[in-house]
Amino acid sequence: MCPNSQKSNPAQTPAHPLDNECQRQDRRRTTDDQVEIESLLSFDLYNDLRLEKLDLPTLPEVAVRIGRAVKDDTRDAARIAEIIQTDPVITAKLIRVANSAYYGGLKPLDSCEGAIVRLGIDTTHNLVLTFALQDLFNSKSVDVKKRMRQLWKHSTRVAALCFVLAKKTRCFPPDQALLAGLIHDIGEIAILTYLEKYTAFTSLQEEQIDAVITALRGQVGGMILRYWDFPPEFATVAVNAEDWHRDSGPDAEYCDLVIIAQLHSFVGTPLLASVPPMNELSAFKKLPLGDLTPQNSLKLLDEAKEQIRTAESLVVA
Repeated sequence: MCPNSQKSNPAQTPAHPLDNECQRQDRRRTTDDQVEIESLLSFDLYNDLRLEKLDLPTLPEVAVRIGRAVKDDTRDAARIAEIIQTDPVITAKLIRVANSAYYGGLKPLDSCEGAIVRLGIDTTHNLVLTFALQDLFNSKSVDVKKRMRQLWKHSTRVAALCFVLAKKTRCFPPDQALLAGLIHDIGEIAILTYLEKYTAFTSLQEEQIDAVITALRGQVGGMILRYWDFPPEFATVAVNAEDWHRDSGPDAEYCDLVIIAQLHSFVGTPLLASVPPMNELSAFKKLPLGDLTPQNSLKLLDEAKEQIRTAESLVVA
């Protein structure tokens, strides 16, 4: 410890000339320790990732079985209903969505099979995945749970905006766009779960956690979605969702949609100042957004409030 570093009463004892220097040294030592912890954490996490030792989140069994059935080209609503009904919560959510204002028909449904027929197999699959993902945004740690809730709130907002923008551009199925928005930061779940078990977690600063997440979120997210056997374009979303200047060619992709949805989610918040102007991005230029400009984004959000609420209700049905 530096000499004279203990507090003294300034009214009784004049400040020692070494006090300021000692305080600076203490701050530098604290900063160096924090940087070392952050570097070690990043190295450990990256090494476990490289060696495939990282614990990846798993989808609920019902979502896995539906995925297999769809992959095997099963188009029998009764068979799909049998699988879904093994999870009463997801069954109830699916029926509720099938009866929602967006999907609702002339009369209300009360059966899982009827909901599947109304929605279609592919939309049913996407919605089951969407419902199943919510369970992953949780933790036993109070600090991690707080971050998971923030992540869920951001993810559902981006998902809803993807849904609305997909309807506006007509480039992507809205339910598929909804799912793309929901999984764009999926890598953060695995990182937060890893941090929860990290011995030095309680000593980490918010900025250190943010730095680790920013550095590894994309790579971890891509690995999770490949592990789950999601389509390659979804893994691309997880890897590149924060690569604002990404340009993959002339055709619009889900990643472009997610990038623009994220920028819209920042409108009205301090985060907007940290990202490039929307009209400078390749993603913005590739999407047929009609009269949408960076200047009237607020107008779009205001006019689409009800659609956004509807889309958010699909996620948290």
